[in-house]
This record gives sequence, C-alpha cells and structure tokens, in this order.
Amino acid sequence: MSAPQPRPHRAPTPDDSTILARIASGDATALGVLYDRYAPTLLRFARRIARHDAEDIVQTAFLRVLRLAQAFDPSAPSARPWLYAITARIAQEHRRALRRRVAAMLRLSDHPPRMSSTASDVRRDLEHGLGRLSVAKRTVLVLAEVEGFGCEEIAGMLGIPIGTVWTRLHHARRELRGYHTQDGV
Repeated sequence: MSAPQPRPHRAPTPDDSTILARIASGDATALGVLYDRYAPTLLRFARRIARHDAEDIVQTAFLRVLRLAQAFDPSAPSARPWLYAITARIAQEHRRALRRRVAAMLRLSDHPPRMSSTASDVRRDLEHGLGRLSVAKRTVLVLAEVEGFGCEEIAGMLGIPIGTVWTRLHHARRELRGYHTQDGV
C-alpha cells in the first residue's frame, strides 16, 4: 500500500471585490475571471429579457465593467446584483434604441406600417433603405432621426454648415420615402 499523495495546493479564489479592484487597476485577466464566474447566469437573464440581443448585452455589460469597476462598493458581499443591474440597464438601452429606429422608420414613411410587420422586419427594411443612401446623407439622417440630435449639433459634430445638414436631411428623407414606395416596403 502506498502513502497518500499530497493534494496540489490551489490558490484561493479571489472574492468579487478583489477581482473588481484588480480590474479597476487595469488587470485585464481579472475581467476574464469575473466573466467566467458570471457570464453564464447573466446570459440566461439577458435571454429572458431580450432574447435576440442577449449576447451583445452581456458583452456590453462586461465592457462597461471595465469603466465602472472603481465604482463597485468593496463592502458588498458579491458583484452579482451589481452585474445584473448593469445588464438590465443595457437591455433597456437596447430596447430604447430599437424603438427609436422603428419610430424613425415610421416617421420617414408616408405609408402606415403593415400589420404583419415585426420589429425585425422594420429594422431590416430600415437598414436596407439606409444602405441605399450616401454615407453623408445616412449619417445626418441617423444622427437626427435615431440619435435625436438637433441640426445645429450635427453641423458642429460634422464640421459642416447648418444649411448642408438641412439639405442632406431633406434629401435623405425624400430618398428613403421613395425607396419605401418603390419597393412596397
């Protein structure tokens, strides 16, 4: 009979506060530890509240953790509730962005939406119609209609005269309406 083999010594798993402190100090491997610990449960949560965007939401949540790690309360026993709150906020942001895109498409349309249209149909139609616009017109249209910026703000962002913004916006709307009418979208 042989003597029992000693078990290899494993380093204790760091608690969430320690991991987040490491992330706040720039340790990217610590983000991987946090990801491995919580990504599966956050993904299940995200799938329940935003089925199609779940992976994007969780990825965005962990990218946001890089920015917010220093704000984590080190006296909290777990980062789990904090991570769920971040994930829920991002899911809300995704839903708001989708509603803005759908509303923009409907505003740009001269025709009422088809009753059988789903959000994904509207999103696809909007993306296709936007793809037909020049980059300059598409940029101005998205900044105004989807992101909600005013013409003066857009002019400042793009470094172009406000009249150019108005002209591009007018032509983009007209072309998108023409696309909508032509293709029966």
